[in-house]
This record gives sequence, structure tokens and C-alpha cells, in this order.
Amino acid sequence: MASHYQAATLIASPSYPNAIAWSTENLVAVASGHLITILNPSALEGPRELVVLRPSDPFPIGVVNREDLFEPCIMPTSLARETELCARSISWSQQGFSPNSGCLLAVCTVDGHVKLYRSPFCEFCDEWVEVADISRLLFKFYKGIEFGENDGPSSLPQEKENTEQNQQVMCIGKLQEPLLSMGTERRKRKPARFEGFVYHEDNGGVDAPMDADFLLDPISNLKKKTLKKRSVDAPKDVDFISDPSNLKKKTSEKDDVDDPKDADFSLDPISNLKKNTLKKVTRPGLDDAVRNGQGNTQNIQTPSYCNGEDKSLPLITAKQYSCREALLSSLVVAWSPVLPSPDRSSYFTGHWCILAVGCKSGSVSFWKIHKPEYYTIDIGMVTRDPMLIGVVQAHLSWVTAISWELFSSGSSKPLLLLATGCSDGSSKIWLGDIEGLNQCTCAKEVPLTLVAEVTTDSLAPVSSISLSAPAQHQDSVNLAIGRASGSLEAWSWNISGNKIQKIHACDAHDQVVTGLSWGFHGHCLYSCSQDNSAHCWMFNEKHLEEIPLHTDGPELKESVDLTEVSDRCYGLALAPGELMIAVVRSLDSNLLNQMYQARTQKAVVEFIWIGGQFLGIPLDNSVILSLQSAALSETNFLWWGSNIFWSLKKYENCETVLVLWDLIAALQGFKKSAPTFLETLMHKWVSEKGNDVMADLWNNLLVRSERELQERLVAFTFAAVLNRTAYLLKGAPAENSWFPVGVAQMDSWASMNDGEVRDELKFLRTRINDLGDRINSVCEYSVEEYCTYCNAPVPFESADVAMCSGSNPATPPAEAHKLSRCTASMRLCPVLQPTWHCACCGRTVDKLLPEIFFTMPTSFWDVTHGNESLDLSAPAVPFCPFCGILLQRIKPEFLLSVSPV
Repeated sequence: MASHYQAATLIASPSYPNAIAWSTENLVAVASGHLITILNPSALEGPRELVVLRPSDPFPIGVVNREDLFEPCIMPTSLARETELCARSISWSQQGFSPNSGCLLAVCTVDGHVKLYRSPFCEFCDEWVEVADISRLLFKFYKGIEFGENDGPSSLPQEKENTEQNQQVMCIGKLQEPLLSMGTERRKRKPARFEGFVYHEDNGGVDAPMDADFLLDPISNLKKKTLKKRSVDAPKDVDFISDPSNLKKKTSEKDDVDDPKDADFSLDPISNLKKNTLKKVTRPGLDDAVRNGQGNTQNIQTPSYCNGEDKSLPLITAKQYSCREALLSSLVVAWSPVLPSPDRSSYFTGHWCILAVGCKSGSVSFWKIHKPEYYTIDIGMVTRDPMLIGVVQAHLSWVTAISWELFSSGSSKPLLLLATGCSDGSSKIWLGDIEGLNQCTCAKEVPLTLVAEVTTDSLAPVSSISLSAPAQHQDSVNLAIGRASGSLEAWSWNISGNKIQKIHACDAHDQVVTGLSWGFHGHCLYSCSQDNSAHCWMFNEKHLEEIPLHTDGPELKESVDLTEVSDRCYGLALAPGELMIAVVRSLDSNLLNQMYQARTQKAVVEFIWIGGQFLGIPLDNSVILSLQSAALSETNFLWWGSNIFWSLKKYENCETVLVLWDLIAALQGFKKSAPTFLETLMHKWVSEKGNDVMADLWNNLLVRSERELQERLVAFTFAAVLNRTAYLLKGAPAENSWFPVGVAQMDSWASMNDGEVRDELKFLRTRINDLGDRINSVCEYSVEEYCTYCNAPVPFESADVAMCSGSNPATPPAEAHKLSRCTASMRLCPVLQPTWHCACCGRTVDKLLPEIFFTMPTSFWDVTHGNESLDLSAPAVPFCPFCGILLQRIKPEFLLSVSPV
């Protein structure tokens, strides 16, 4: 038994906290430098997919005078040193918001841009496809209201509260540096300086920003930094530093300085200061350094609207520029859970969610995204643009962490909660009105209420935050806060009393807390830090108690403890079944082979089993008796059995998406290492579900399950036909309802198995036959089918495959073609069109089933003629009718494929 499952190396290292996320379709995204690496946990040695980050054009927010460049509010922007584009924050949406019913990935980069990406399900490539640019939409909104600077009715009420002092605060944040340059114990570096830029050789080729004190005290430090430059052909006097107005006088005396005809300087936060400095001061060797790859050519380029080329941009003050730049500079993104629609029959069935984007200004913008109207794996469908539903001024400084939670305990209507953390150390909890958010189409007023604010003496910036509704307490919500100082806090907010109190506070880590995540319904909390440590905390009687993170687990492959060669930890993520955790660490190049490993291995994603932890969840007595009767009395087996049962019970809720990969991987491991434990565990699980003990338990269970699912599928289709017939007889429209197909083939299957199917299915079949000629108006009823290759008739003989009669039946032997049938409709699948594929059972689906087939609370056999409770208005979803998992498109083996099971 080993604590590690396996690991995967990365070609680039992360730079910011929370750099890893695990999706509900079993994909792991890692913000690794200039790439977002997409991994499949079931095949880490196989193919990968990427999100390639490309530079975006700066926003044309205006131009400022040259003498305003040294204003205190604009200096941090002028001196920014992000020389290489990388991801600052990533977040997965819930399953179902991509055109193939997968997950969308939101990415926020260091230049403040936020974009949405989808998987290349129809492009057959390894690079993800951009579907929306949130930053561009936000810029259009602010431009339409003139950035809230006027006093007219179109200004945002939230933005009017910003004072001049707050504007200066929001420009300077302690977390503006990547974690490569932060920490209590910094290694000594020997920077290679060239012409005003600092290049650190031990950062894997990534230009690190200058120290924070340089940004906090720009004038004095600029003087000190400039005096160290010997190769810069600039005035040796320093009075132009203390008095910015002298800069024009000094530069005008140079013979090689261009005549500054453009008094209006269009300021790009990163690049244009460097570009204009190069034009005004001769710096020998800089061009060669850029050509040799030592500099960032992106930041040297001048936009088309610089130097007065675009006179349409307005002249603005330094304060206006800093405010506008802060409004458009995004820092963190977070998706909400799938939210219910009030007009749905089931309140817990939703078709929309919210993307929250936190900015430097302290504001949070909210974007509503709807599920696609229909799902496809063919080219041509475009995801609808997100809709801005509001902007809230949540804090007075940088918003550095966001977390959502849907609290639905004992209430017909769940509560939507939002937690935000700030660089000034403050944290807040907000309550959202779901119905109001669903109806909100105006960005001026957001139905979001501040319900709790964490008051603490700590001024350390919040680096990670996590909300959870604990199972132990039905009327409270737990909030975990990780800070840049390494401290960890846990707070409990009582919903009925609207009171918040501190549960636990400690110096859990020595450096920045880079990841927080609640697990097992709030029974435990996982944390990691830049000091390369990861801890697990058990929530016990209103306090946190540390327990070992590494536990014994099933060993599938040889594993190595990689903490010995790593130096920093950048985040953690829980698997959908919460039996495994993924931790991303950067590797210490000094401990690797300099010829091979150090060149290509910059970071590693480590997968660790956590299913064998004791988390305070009461053990089932029947589990203990079953394992003891099987001579398995070890405590580790008891905890594994309890946690596996807990994971399985999550899926008893039909609204929960089936993603069983970590559960299946654990059971496969126990099949090799502890087969008796696996047999006992599965026998108890099956017996609890009402199945009798039989001689050949598993084979009989499989056959009975297949028969049951096939009958349910046929019964549902027949009931849908009768349901549509009832609506048409009453004159009600049914154009937007799901249209049943393959009814003739299902009728043939029921006739072939007449002696084995249920009596209820026979009754439904009788009602279908009574429709006569009217059946063609309510469903697709076509008995004759023909081969796609030779146009020969294809008789119905099996629900899975078919053989045509042959090109020339009169002349034996006739050439017959083998065709596949759609699992959902039993019709022949097309040959020239793409079809859906089940990664679990290998079946093929052409026509999708509606959502209610997978979430119907009552029995299918209770659906009789005239029952109008069968809601067929929802769009069809790409789920396997036999496995219940997300269907995929068959891809070549050299491309990434999702394995939800």
C-alpha cells in the first residue's frame, strides 16, 4: 500500500496561488507559466491539452501628459515588471456549459484579462478554443457609462464611493508579485542586469518583478536603482528624479533624443513606458538583448494609438487613468454552482450559473452564463456571450480570493453565498437572491447583500478562501481564510442568528497559504503553502485538529515522494469523489539532473490518496461487522470502507453528476492488493440496495441491471409518446418538447422479448399500438431501415448492432455490412456524421435523451396515459442511458480523452 498514486511533470512552473483546479468531468487544469496544462488523471503518461496564453491589446482608456507619469497613483503601473504572460487565476465551471456538455475554463492572466475556453471536441487538436472575452465585454460596459465618472443616472452607485485615498490604495497591493519572489526565506540571487530591467537566472527563464519596496516608494527607490546603471546613456544628475519636470529639460539637451512632439503619452501599463524610454535615452546593447531572447519583445512594442497616432483617445488625468486601469485589471475568477430556475418543476434543476471576477479596484463583476440550448459535437455551435448582471464594490483594495457555496439544508429554496478576500486583510460573506439574479438584466443594482464581515487584527493579504456548509451543523456555514503570512483562520457564520464567530486560528504555515479546500461536506479542511507543506485539518466540535495528510491507499503504479526535490507548493484540488487530492509543486532545479531533468521538468502534479483518513464521520456498524467477518479488522480498512460508502451515497441524489474515476481507481487498486476487502465491500453495497445474495453475484447483477435499464428506456419513450398525444388532443403546443424517435424499433424489441419484459411495459406498448395512424404526428415511427453503404434493407435483430441484407441477396454469398445502433433510440447510427461515445460501456449514441430521463424522481412504471407531469421541455443532454456519465466524441489516440469513470 502506498500513499501516492502517481505524478505528472510540467514544462513550466506556476507563479500564483490556487494554480490547480479539478473539474467535474475529471480533468485537471494547472496554471503552469505561459500555459494552462490540461491533464487526464486516468492517463497521466498519455496525451495532454493546452490553453496557450497570448498577449492581448491594451484597452484604449485614454492618454495622459508626460509629466503625470511620476504621480504616486500611477507609478506602480508604470513600473510593472510582468515581462512574461502567465495565468494568475483559473476556475472550472460545472458540467454542461460547453457545447459538448463539458466544462468551461475561465482564465485570468497577469495583464488583467479574463477569457473563457472550451475543449477542442470537434477540432481534433490539443489547444483549447476561446469562446468569450470577459475583459472586452467589461470594457464596453465601463465605456458606455464613461467609467462611472460622471454624475448622470448611468453611473454605477457602487463606484461613486471610491475616494481619492481609496484610489491610491487600490493601485498598490502586496500580492502584486508572483510567489517566485515572495517568502520569508529568499534564496540569494545573482541577477543579470541589462539596461533598466532585471532578469533572474534561477526562475526558469521567467523575468521576476522587482521588490515590493521599489513599488511602495517609487521616487527614492528609482533614484537608488538608476544610480546603479552604468550602461544607460542618461543624465548623471539625479535632480530629474526628485523633480520630474526636469526630465524634459535634461532630455532636450541630448543630440540623439527625438523631438517630443507628442505631449500626450498613451500609457500601456507594462510596455509603453519602456518603449518611450528607449526612444528618449540611448541604451547600447538593449536591442541585442531583446533579439537574443533576454527581454520581452511584447512589452517593447508600441500600440497603434501611441505617439499621437490616434487622436480619438481623450486626454485624462493620472488619477482617472489609475482608476480606469484598476477597474479593468482582473485578478481572480470563480464559478458559482449551477443555479435553479424558478419556472422549473424541480427547484434544484438549473440551467445557468454566475462567473465572479474580482479586480484591483476592489469591485467584483458578475456574469450570467446559460447552458446551450442544445448540445452537439459538430462544428458550428457558438456559446452565447456571458451577460453582465452587476458590479459590486466589495472592498477598497485588490480582490484576491473568491469562493461560492450553495446552502440548501432543510429549505425548499437554497441560499447562494459568496465569500470575498482582499489584499488589505478583510473578508466578507455575501448573500445572493437567486430569483433576483436570474431576472437581473441591469448592471446597476445587484441583488447581493452583505451579511457578515470578518474583523481581525491581521493586515496580511488574503491569498486563499473557501466556503462550506458542514454536515454536522445544519444552520451554519464555515469560512476558511488563508493569508500571505501563512496563518490559517476558520470562521462559522450562523444563518438564523446572523452571527459570525472565530473557530480556529493558527500559524499553520511559514509562508503564503496557496490553497484551501473543504472536503467531505465540511468534515475536514486541506491547506498548502509556498513553504512546500500540505496539511489536513479535521473539523471537530467547533475547532480544527490537524491529522496526517498522507494515508495508506491502493497502489496502482510505482510512486516516489517528490517533496524531497520540490521547493514550493502552489495549490491543491480535490477529486470529484473526494478520495484523492492533487497538489502542484515547483521543482528545485539544483536537485535535478542538470543535463536532462532540469531542462524540461519545472513542476510536478502529485496525486495523493486521502480515502483512508479518519475524518470524524461515524462508522457504520454493519461495515465493521462485515469486515470483521471477512478477517479484515485493520483500522485503515474500516476508514476506507466508511469513506467509500460516503462517496457512493453522494450519487444517490439524481441531480449529482456521475464522476466516479477516483472511486473506481481505488477499487481497482484494492482488487490487486486486498481482493477480500473489495468483495466484502461490494457485497454489502449491493445487498443494501435490495439485491439478493446469489451464486454468481456480479454476473447476475450485470445482466439484471442491463435488462432493467433497457426496459426503463423503452418505457420512457413510450410514455413520452403518450404524453405528447395528450397535449395535442388538448390543443396545447408541443413544438419545444423533446421528439421521441426510434419508436418502431423499440416496439420490435418489446415484441421480441414479450415473455421477459414487465407487464407495465406491455400495457404501454398496447396503448402505443392503439394510436394507429396518429402515431406519425407525435413521434418518428419508421419501420423500414436501409444500409448506408449499399442501400439494402436492414432488419431489426438486436438493440446494439445490425446486419444489412446484402447488396444482392439473390446471388449468394451476399455482401452484408455490419452497422451500429444508437443506444438511446435503437435506430441505425449515421456513418458520415459524428456520433457520441460512452467511455465506460463503449456504446454509441446518435439521438440524445432529455434531462428528465436521468433526474426523474418517480418510477418510470407510474407514468401512464394522460400524465402531464412528464416535462420534456428541457434540452437533451449527452449522458449515457446505461452508465449516466458524460458522452464524448471518439478522438484519435494521440489526443486527450476524458475518463469520468
